[in-house]
Amino acid sequence: MNHNEPLEKQIKKLQILEEPVLTKILSCFTYEIIHKNRFFLEAGTRYPKIGFLTSGILCSFIYNSEGEEVVKHFIEPEQFFTDLESYEHAKPAKLNIQAVVDSTVLTITKDENQQLIKDYPQWEFVLKNFSSDALNRMIQMQNFLHFGSAVEQYQHFVSHYPNLARQVPLKYIASYLGITQSSLSRIRREY
Repeated sequence: MNHNEPLEKQIKKLQILEEPVLTKILSCFTYEIIHKNRFFLEAGTRYPKIGFLTSGILCSFIYNSEGEEVVKHFIEPEQFFTDLESYEHAKPAKLNIQAVVDSTVLTITKDENQQLIKDYPQWEFVLKNFSSDALNRMIQMQNFLHFGSAVEQYQHFVSHYPNLARQVPLKYIASYLGITQSSLSRIRREY
């Protein structure tokens, strides 16, 4: 099985890299398996890598002052992700990133990535394109959380993110929507 295939497919869509360059870039990524409920990244650790989710679902969250998980974002297949401050500035990560289901990830270290940018300047364009897409996806995913009732927010979540609604445990969805799990259970019964 070619573990790089999902990443290769995404890069080829941009039609900017020649095959030998693409092959070299793909060879710099490492394949990792993250089992359900295992951490990909824990707050407080340094993580100088960028990840690309090839299968599964990841959840990024922080702990609030009461020690409760507050879900910030879900990561679905064919998305890049990292804790940017940890990656860019070698600071301890603020985010936790955990597998919601068994997941597979391709990773590249900051050093390898910087070398690729130096050797193949068009790789930087590819990364900026993916970064822009990721930011836009996060903004769109967060926008609905600011409007409407909890019922309307849940309905929007289910209709726009059916894969997440089916696979993500209720406690994570409730946290993401900013409601209690019991409120979400009641909404689901009425929905």
